[in-house]
This record gives sequence, C-alpha cells and structure tokens, in this order.
Amino acid sequence: GRISTQMIRFFVPIWCGIFFQQIYVTADAIIIGKVVGENALAAVGCTTTFINLLIGFFTGLSSGATVILAQYFGAREYDEVRRSSHTALVLAAFIGLCFMILGLLISPWLLHLLQTPEDIFDMAVQYLRVYFLGMIPSMVYNMGSGILRAVCDAKRPVYILIATALVNIGLD
Repeated sequence: GRISTQMIRFFVPIWCGIFFQQIYVTADAIIIGKVVGENALAAVGCTTTFINLLIGFFTGLSSGATVILAQYFGAREYDEVRRSSHTALVLAAFIGLCFMILGLLISPWLLHLLQTPEDIFDMAVQYLRVYFLGMIPSMVYNMGSGILRAVCDAKRPVYILIATALVNIGLD
C-alpha cells in the first residue's frame, strides 16, 4: 500500500497509546493529590525523572527487538518470528526481574542522588518501590507491544493500555 496510509495506520494507535498513558499519569496525580495530599503528590513528582528514564530504556529495548522481528516477519520466516518473540519476552521478564530487585534495594540511594527533600523522602521511596514491583509486567507489556507492532498489529497494545488505564483508575 501507500506509505502515507500505512504511516497513518500505525501513527493513530501509537498516538492513542500515548494519550492513554497520559490519562494514566494524570488520574494518578489527581487522585493522589486530592486523597493523600500535597506531600504525596510531590513525592510522586520527584520520581518522574527517573521513571521517564526507565520508560525510555524499555521503549528502546523493545524497539531493537521490533526491528529484528519485523525483518523476519517481512521475509515470512515465521518460525524465526516465533523464536525471536519468545526470546524477547523471556529477556523482558528477566530484565524486569533484575530491575525490580535492584530497584527495591537502591531506591533510597537513587532518591538521594536526585536530591529529594527530606520531608517527602520516605513517601518517594515507598512510591518508587511500588513502581519497581511492577517492573516485570511493564517490561513484558512494552516488549509485547513492540512484537505486535512488528507483525502489523498496532491496535491491540492500545486496547490493552486502555484496559489497564481504566483498571488503574478504578483501583485508585
């Protein structure tokens, strides 16, 4: 097909995914600020820089796997697609586990490095540790999204993100 049509076909779901990620973050901020208080909101806010760094790492890792998978998919080497997908998902789960363990241990050190104010330090450590507990699902989601995009399915990751955003808002 036409390149412009294909680009739009992939752009719209990715844009929707970014939109729902922002709803996810915004809902958390509103609920935390109103229910728990300003200090809790500040504690969450001071972790944003590091969390964005992690998300960038996840996205880059999944993009690398996506390139390999898309090449195999385009060449119709479906056994290699399957094998590479499994390898990527196992790698994502393993890296998620390593990040989780390491993150739980070094959260206070990271927040000292970020010069987190003492009055919100304990809440920030608690929030960052909760975030690190979710490393495995986050890594697997990002890798799974990349795999699906590599095989021309840009919509399903958005549907999953919408569902998780709604569950998150409900649990908040």
